[in-house]
Amino acid sequence: MTYFSRRNNHVIEYSGYEEVSNAFRVRLSTILSKYVGRNGQSYGYDGPWYVDIRTFSHAVGQEFPGEGYFTIIQQGEFHKIFTIIEMFLDMVTKIYHTRKREAPLEILQAFEYSGSVYSINSQHRVELVVPEDLAQKIQNVKQVLDDNPSAYEKFFNAVGNLFGRKAKADDIIKDVFVAFEDYLKEKTEKNDYGNAVAYLEKQSLISATQKALLEKIYAYRSDTYGVGHAGNSAKPMEIDALWFVETVTPQLLFIDRKLKQNIQ
Repeated sequence: MTYFSRRNNHVIEYSGYEEVSNAFRVRLSTILSKYVGRNGQSYGYDGPWYVDIRTFSHAVGQEFPGEGYFTIIQQGEFHKIFTIIEMFLDMVTKIYHTRKREAPLEILQAFEYSGSVYSINSQHRVELVVPEDLAQKIQNVKQVLDDNPSAYEKFFNAVGNLFGRKAKADDIIKDVFVAFEDYLKEKTEKNDYGNAVAYLEKQSLISATQKALLEKIYAYRSDTYGVGHAGNSAKPMEIDALWFVETVTPQLLFIDRKLKQNIQ
């Protein structure tokens, strides 16, 4: 179920490549606090209520000497946090039967709610949900859009919704395009996408072939059912939204490099 804030795009979350956002850290801390504690009682053959805090702390200390799991979740590097999560998921299999089923689902939900490019696989291991090169490129877009808050918000809201499966594919495509258009208009000081693209070619920043590609991005956005209007193409699916992100991301990076070279 999607509640009001997310349903109306008031919650914008994205946790990128080799990154754990602040909201993501809070979610993980809350989950560990719920399932890690002092095991003073066992429920028969169904196991104890908690992952024993002493056993868990010792295991983490063996992996990262002198460091505590709670401090790592709050301040540590992404790889340490994901290591702790994998250790937790292994140890939680020995607690009370209903709780050992709930804990992995809550961890998975934390990844999804945070719009992370990582997720939990069926072996309870953290893995990228997109190719590594794409994840790195999306991370680099942060610098490109950093001085355009509107475009930044739209783009990473859309990407977070894609990886968290929190929005329809056509809405994701629409928001990625709006962010791209906003960026082009701001950089070229033109009033629409077409004029911005024409300006880039006129200034010899892009070739005729590259201009044609940018025009095809606009055409896809316009033709896709539910994105611009009821077009000729089928209603997009999640894989189509991912393709659109994969297509627009390198264009943002390329145009940013060309604009910077033009200034020098």
